[in-house]
Amino acid sequence: MIIAAYAGTGKTTAAKLYPERVVDFVCMPYKYILAADGSADGESRKADPGNIMREDWPYNYINVVKENLKEEKTLLIPTDLNVLLLLRHKKIPYTLCYPQISDKEIYRQRFINRGNTEEFIGIFIGGWEQRINTLKQDKYGKHIVLKSNQFLSDVIIGV
Repeated sequence: MIIAAYAGTGKTTAAKLYPERVVDFVCMPYKYILAADGSADGESRKADPGNIMREDWPYNYINVVKENLKEEKTLLIPTDLNVLLLLRHKKIPYTLCYPQISDKEIYRQRFINRGNTEEFIGIFIGGWEQRINTLKQDKYGKHIVLKSNQFLSDVIIGV
C-alpha cells in the first residue's frame, strides 16, 4: 500500500512507531544528486535551491517504489504531483493524507519547529491553498483529511 502524505503530517514518526509495517520512503536521494558524505540529509536541505535534480526523476523513484511494494509494507511517500501522476498512469493505487485547509498556521509552526528552511516554508505554506485544493480534487486516490493537531500515526492503523 502507498500513502502519499503532505509535508509535516508525520511520515517519519509513523515509520518509527510502526517499523514492522511502515516505511518512510523519502524521495530526496532519488530526486537530487546528494553529497556522498550525507551532508544533504535532514530538514534543512529540503527545497534547497542548490540541490541538483536527477535526470531520471521521478521515473527512478516510481521504479523503486514499485519494487518495494513486494515487501507488503505501507510505503509513505510525499505528495509530489509528478509522482502521483505516474502512479495513476501505471494504475498503482494510493491513499492521500493531507491536512484541513484551515490548519495552515499549525503546519507553518511544525515546519519551523523541525528546522525547515524559509525556501521550504515558502513552497509548502506559500502555496498552501493551491496544494491542498489540488490534492482534494484528486479522483484517483483515496483520501484521509487530518483533523487539527492530528498526525498520520493517529490514523495509519485503520488504513
